[in-house]
Amino acid sequence: MKVKRTTLLFALVMAIVAAVPHAAQAETLSWTAPTTYTDGSSIGSATITYMAVWSTSSSLASPTTLVSSTSATSTTFNVTTAGMTRGTTVYFGVRATVGGVNSAYSSALSWLVPTLAPSAPGGLSVQ
Repeated sequence: MKVKRTTLLFALVMAIVAAVPHAAQAETLSWTAPTTYTDGSSIGSATITYMAVWSTSSSLASPTTLVSSTSATSTTFNVTTAGMTRGTTVYFGVRATVGGVNSAYSSALSWLVPTLAPSAPGGLSVQ
């Protein structure tokens, strides 16, 4: 009888743990700041802001914005809240803005959005 109660208690605890939402993993996209204008002259100490986007197209057609108007050279995002489909390839691009003038997007970076595997079964018992 004690074994059955212990097994039942273990199964109940496992069910509660499985029902608790798990924190989603954050991913980070980073890039290198430009130091020159297209003519080769130095940007110097001018303020640079960035817009980071993702798309399902390698040409960055119809991009979705990850972050805009940031002075940081990285951004953290969540695959689910960003709207990315797991198991597909997405492409990232970043553009710089100095004095209200936008650069072209960076070369696209491809990334295979990780899939999620189910947790292993638990609560095994032999009667």
